[in-house]
Amino acid sequence: MKQVVLSLLMLTLSGCAVVDAYLMTHYDPNEYKTITEIRAEAQQFKNQCDDAVTSQVNSAKLATDTQYFVLYSEHIPKNNNMISASKDLHDIAQGLADQYSKAKVSPAFCKIKFSSIETSADRMQTVIAGRPR
Repeated sequence: MKQVVLSLLMLTLSGCAVVDAYLMTHYDPNEYKTITEIRAEAQQFKNQCDDAVTSQVNSAKLATDTQYFVLYSEHIPKNNNMISASKDLHDIAQGLADQYSKAKVSPAFCKIKFSSIETSADRMQTVIAGRPR
């Protein structure tokens, strides 16, 4: 009797794992490519913070790219966590672009913001890469 109960328990747990895997968002190579590009740009742009004009252009580009990522990710089913994360990432990028339009931005502030974007994109990239294929 114990073996029957254990067998049923194992089947139930296995079934739950299969259903959970089915309900998860699956790996999307376009989503992964986009977040990788955002991360690479933030890495490159961070090194150009000493030039204010270039940094202003870079911040505007990154704000546009993160907005694209928000628009792309928001229609992927069962992707609520990534939608939220992409909006947060866009808020950081847009905040930097807005700051350039308001006042002069110091190179240190610029580097901190681009580093923050890079770190966030890295974490998002790890999550996307870990999805079932």
